Amino acid sequence: MRKILFFIACLSLTINALSAQDCKNYYYLLNNAEVEMTVFDAKGAAVAKNVYNVLSVSKEGDASVSDFTSTLKDVKGKTISSGKGKFKCDGGQIMIDMKMSLPNLPQLQDMKMESEGNAFLNYPTNLKEGQSLPDGSFEMNGNANGMDMGLQYKVTNRKVAGKEKVTTAGGSWDCYKITYNISLSMKMMGMSIPVEMVAAEWFAPGFGVVKTETSRDGKPAGHMEITHVKK
Repeated sequence: MRKILFFIACLSLTINALSAQDCKNYYYLLNNAEVEMTVFDAKGAAVAKNVYNVLSVSKEGDASVSDFTSTLKDVKGKTISSGKGKFKCDGGQIMIDMKMSLPNLPQLQDMKMESEGNAFLNYPTNLKEGQSLPDGSFEMNGNANGMDMGLQYKVTNRKVAGKEKVTTAGGSWDCYKITYNISLSMKMMGMSIPVEMVAAEWFAPGFGVVKTETSRDGKPAGHMEITHVKK
């Protein structure tokens, strides 16, 4: 019996160690890290930068959790908008704040939005080609130029399309390409403005999302990719 209990204890320690190993290298779990993602328009011209700063890293039960800020700046460095997000990793899956995947549409850049709590997109640590991933959705309320507005955001039909290597100014990674559909509904003055898009992102296991791109009505709408990481 003692040998069995000893084996179970060792197995538990090994699993915990592997979980920590799976989590520790994600850039959102590096305390004080800064990640710069440059936003490009449909023609490939840089139009803005999203800068993510990790504020703190802590433990919630078996999960590692971080809080970070997101600051959108124009090409001259002027702040357009800012917000806060969360990242979680428990070794079996990671959970990324859905606000991270919001497309950078001109209609959204002047909106000051607030949401109650956090909604997450889940990523199993063992991704496989052809795998379907859980959907996600959330709602936000706010205003733009003094006008009350609401936003409903849904990400559906998430599928692992395959493996691809991605190289940007920030580095080179072996990634899984994940495709999905985006549904946005902006409400203002009693009207609802729907926006449907098709998107893809490149996710590097053990590191995080390094690139995203969107298209609308079959035409490219722009993309965003990591251009600098400061640890």
